[in-house]
Amino acid sequence: MKYLFSILIISTIIILNSCGTKIDPYTNDFNGAEYFPLEIGNTWIYSIDSVIYDNKGKKIDTINHLIKEFISGTFEDNKGNTYFIIERSLKAGKYWNTTDTWYAYLNENKAIESEENLKFIKMIFPIRENASWDGNAYFDSDNTIVRIAGEPIKIYKDWEYYYLSTAQAEDIGENHYENVTTVVQADKENSLEKRYSIEKYAKGTGLIYKNMVILNTQKTGEPNTPWEEKAEEGFILTQKLISFSRN
Repeated sequence: MKYLFSILIISTIIILNSCGTKIDPYTNDFNGAEYFPLEIGNTWIYSIDSVIYDNKGKKIDTINHLIKEFISGTFEDNKGNTYFIIERSLKAGKYWNTTDTWYAYLNENKAIESEENLKFIKMIFPIRENASWDGNAYFDSDNTIVRIAGEPIKIYKDWEYYYLSTAQAEDIGENHYENVTTVVQADKENSLEKRYSIEKYAKGTGLIYKNMVILNTQKTGEPNTPWEEKAEEGFILTQKLISFSRN
């Protein structure tokens, strides 16, 4: 579970805004900050449903838990950029347990988030349908290895980011959102690997949904068999927003 949580999301979260006048101009300067309503004290709670494949597909584990993300403060780097501190907690039983801390930064061109030791460009601005970018430009995505159930997997191989849709009304779980922008991070597969990852952001709320399908197999003689049946290692993850509260 430790390995799975560390790549979450991988994925999983909100970047951006601080309380105070520094970020006020962003709202009118470009179409983007409104999808990241960050202020110290803001809190998001997500449900996580995951399926982990191990031992050449002979062992399949299903895990369900909650993740809480809380904006606890800000700091400035040596270039004067303001980063937002995101404390993440896991609830698999009765209590919340703090697991790690992520960081996020927003400017007029892009939204950046550091998850564990990896820095992602989550969005570029202005938001335009079909616009594309290298979201993994800050690291060697084709050769970065993450261990899932002890197995080394190149999760980020062949990722290419683009906006699939913008300002669309959608229902996620029991919640309805009027303005949702969908980011495709990866959507490729061959006989050995499947890499699929999308994130959905709602105006005024932030990240509301994430889905990842990262699977490997050696069963190349079964091209018509669904990946869920022929996968030997990797995971399928679905993350949905349950609640969002402002400071």
